[in-house]
Amino acid sequence: MAEIISDPGAIGADWLTEVLRDAGALPSGRVSGLTWQTIGHGKLGDNVRYALEYEAAPETAPSSVVAKLPAADPTSRASSAAQGFYRREVCFYREIAPRIPMRTPAIYTALVHENGTDYVILMEDLSPARPGDQIEGCDVDRAELAIREAAKLHGPLFEDQRLAEFDWVFQNTPEGSQLGQAILQVMWPQFCERFTSLTPEARAMGDQFVGAFANWANQYAGPRSLVHADYRLENLLFGNAEGGPPIAVVDWQSIQYGCPLADVAYFLGGGLSIEDRRAHERELVELYRGEMARAGVELDSEYCWKEYRRCSLHGILITVLGCMLSGQDERGDRMFAAMIERHLQHGVDLGADEFLR
Repeated sequence: MAEIISDPGAIGADWLTEVLRDAGALPSGRVSGLTWQTIGHGKLGDNVRYALEYEAAPETAPSSVVAKLPAADPTSRASSAAQGFYRREVCFYREIAPRIPMRTPAIYTALVHENGTDYVILMEDLSPARPGDQIEGCDVDRAELAIREAAKLHGPLFEDQRLAEFDWVFQNTPEGSQLGQAILQVMWPQFCERFTSLTPEARAMGDQFVGAFANWANQYAGPRSLVHADYRLENLLFGNAEGGPPIAVVDWQSIQYGCPLADVAYFLGGGLSIEDRRAHERELVELYRGEMARAGVELDSEYCWKEYRRCSLHGILITVLGCMLSGQDERGDRMFAAMIERHLQHGVDLGADEFLR
């Protein structure tokens, strides 16, 4: 087994040759040279593309690969390791990805050190597919594609009790939710000091959510599936005129066993403009219900809409934690500002304060 290398500059031709051989992607020949560059806007981990040169290799050998590595930013790296994010993603690719029809990158190796900090995932390069832009948002056609793909995760794993036995799959507990509320109550005022443009109505929704988080997090008692939990545009890759799969899903560090409507609400609330979301969310929730039925899971319409409304608040949690647990930069601030505006308004529009009383 190849050693764990967490420094992008330390990954060399010999290591890549060993990994690709072990994965069956390089049956003969060797990697003779490489160049690399950081790609994407990841907050909890860094993505690096390696363009490869070969000696005596078959034409089927990949011309490039992508490595997922710990965040270079020390704040992001420390918080990610402490929360078990890196181990969680490695375990997902090893244990779950082969069992679902959702399109994820092929994995050549996925390794994590027992310290939880050092890890490396070497995966298929899906370019020219490109991630969405969380600041810009997306149109309804792209949202439909994402909702259809979400059902390919939730359907096959719906009520799969084995997920509850994996210690690396997050599950809400009363104790954990109380701790989460205490953390949010510290972070939320700091978050609001950075993002001062929130309307009074939106700020009130955030205040209420933070104050009632523990109860909200533990009130769901319905059917469960594996939830991506950070199912948003920049964690999805989309094909284009140059090629690539129509859609693929990456960044599996936050997975949990919970209400599947969380992914639907989070994506629509943060990915569509407020106007488009208001106009189309009903039909998109029904689209999801239909796709789940195609996967063999019949969901009641009333259940789906109720849980979609309740889960509209999930985006507040992920936005605040993602912002405050990662290093600060100008683009990140613009992204989190766009996200919190949309997610708070989502909760306001749907009367989600009903679930906080």
